[in-house]
This record gives sequence, C-alpha cells and structure tokens, in this order.
Amino acid sequence: MTRQQKLNNRELVAHLASKGVTFETITKGQAITFLDKNNYYYKLASFRKNFKKKDGKYVDLDFAYLQDLASLDMKIRNILLNMTVNVEHFIKVELSRQINNNPLEDGYSILVDFKQSEYGKYYEITKSKFKQSRYQSAMYEKRKHDYPYWALLEHMDYGCLIKFVTFYYDKYKPKSLKKAYELGDGARHIRNACAHNSVLLINVFEKNGKLSNVNATISTFAKQADILKYKNYKKVNDLISLFVLAKAYCSPAVLSYQKQFIDEFLERCKRYESSYTHNPELTKMMVIFRRIVDIL
Repeated sequence: MTRQQKLNNRELVAHLASKGVTFETITKGQAITFLDKNNYYYKLASFRKNFKKKDGKYVDLDFAYLQDLASLDMKIRNILLNMTVNVEHFIKVELSRQINNNPLEDGYSILVDFKQSEYGKYYEITKSKFKQSRYQSAMYEKRKHDYPYWALLEHMDYGCLIKFVTFYYDKYKPKSLKKAYELGDGARHIRNACAHNSVLLINVFEKNGKLSNVNATISTFAKQADILKYKNYKKVNDLISLFVLAKAYCSPAVLSYQKQFIDEFLERCKRYESSYTHNPELTKMMVIFRRIVDIL
C-alpha cells in the first residue's frame, strides 16, 4: 500500500475542494481555522462517506455539512455514553439485589466460584484494578485477603460486569437479569465506541457490517419500532440493545433526564435537515434513530 503524503490544513482544505466539497456556507479560510482549532481532518473528513460520488467528486457535500455531522456525532456520543454509565449502575443495583436476596449465597462464595469459572480472567482483571485504584487503596487494604462480591463489583468495568452477570445468570437464571444477560454485550460495543471517541454516524448500513443472527429480544423490539429489516446491522443492533436495557433497568427519574438530552439532540438535528433530504443514508439513519428512541 502506497503511503499518503502528509498535508497541512490549508492543503487538506484544497484537497477537499478538488474532490467536489463546496464552501458556500463558510469560506475556505474559515474551514482552515476550524481544522486548526476545533477538529482534525481525519475525523471530520470521515463523514464524507455518507455522501455519494459522481465522476470522482462528491455530490451535494458542503464543508458545513461535515462540521454539522461532526457536531451531531459528538453530541450523540455524549448522550449514549451517559446512558451506558447509567445502565451499568442499574444493572449493578439489580445484580446486588439478586445476590443479597439469594439464600444460597453469602456474598463471598460467589466470587470464589466466579474466579474458578471460565470467566476467571475477568475476576483477575477486576482484582488488579482494585489493587491499583488511586482512590480506593484503604478499601483494598481492608479487603485484600477476603473479598465480598460488593467490594469487587464496585471496581468492575462494564465488560467484566457483563461477564459476571452471565456467570450468575447461567447459575441461577433470575428473570430480572435476562435482558442484561442477552443484550449486555451489544451495549458494550456502543459504550466502548463512545468512550474512545470513535465516529458513530458513518458506515451504519455497510453490507459487511451485518450480523448473521440477532437475539429474539432485538427482533421483538425492532418489529415494534418498524425497523425489522435493519436489525442485523451492527450499530442498529447495539443501539437497540442499549435502549432496551435503559428501559428495563434505569429508574423513571433517570429515564426522564436522559430523554431531555435526546429531545434536544433531535431538535438540533433539524438545523440542516432540509439539506439532507436527498441523502438516503442520512435520512434513513435519522428515521431509525427516532424509532429506536421511542423504546424509552
């Protein structure tokens, strides 16, 4: 593969112009300043994938649309990341309730079993994080020779939590944890993408981005939302997973709080809505998102 030439922002703006990107809303000078101060080219330019090309040049793509999509992508990442944090908290609440009310568990033996199970490495990962915690050294010193589950649960990241949920569900089959067991991994992909500032609003409908099979719960909610034919796309599947989990576990007050930010986002999406009417990719994306939001 041939290496690409490194370009400065002035040259990158010229490159976009050569590819058919227009500068009708802002000037090229303003575009250069934007790249200097607000965003970097590789991320901003990635949104061009939502636009078609004709004879090697983009059609109906103004630089302002790249700015707009980058802004919307940042906003939706922040909203979804906040949702995953809340979902993680409330799954921990329900898991704690289940273990505390289980007469077969004393709060300690469950961790011994977890450590000795196929998920043992996730116990070790969490234990290591607990030991290295900058702010919980006193708790670690107090508990390091005999962990109760509630001490380790506090230090489980989302991925380890879902493995612990899976382990507990396989052992006891509590109905209240079924959705976390079935959909937790899908929501994990959304969480990781948001936490690492990965671009979300591109390649949503890639042919090679489809799952061969999806969970029955996903199919049920996709049918209710009238997006059944899109359920196998990875980002759609994972987004449904997150919203179903939020609906199942988050408190009414937290759901109401989250809806406020989603409503603000949907209102913000209208800024260039008329400019995207001839863009099937973006139009379809927004229709699907609005229908998934209705799950809440």
